[in-house]
Amino acid sequence: MRYILRALQVLIVCGSLSIPLFAFAAFGLPFGGRISVIIPCTNGALYVIVQSARLIDPLAPEPYIWTPATLTFLSGPPSHPGQEILGVATIPYVCLTTTVPSLPLPGLLMQIIGTSPL
Repeated sequence: MRYILRALQVLIVCGSLSIPLFAFAAFGLPFGGRISVIIPCTNGALYVIVQSARLIDPLAPEPYIWTPATLTFLSGPPSHPGQEILGVATIPYVCLTTTVPSLPLPGLLMQIIGTSPL
């Protein structure tokens, strides 16, 4: 009986500790809007500023960073200003520009995105 209770306690503790990890990996900050600026980074990433399509504070510029690890659908990675984008962003990330001196540009890491063809 004691062994069963101990095993149940361990299972509950492990399960409750893993819930935030699964929730953060599956969910993030949804975003969408029109791309206004794309700046290439030194590590192959792209620094993207999106004019927000949110109801609260519409057209507010929001910085995001696309990496080769981003799950990308539809028309591929962000390619030009004016393109529409929709996705989920997760953690803060830094992009180093290709200019001299290299400038760190902070933004949220894009986890999943879809872009328009035009």
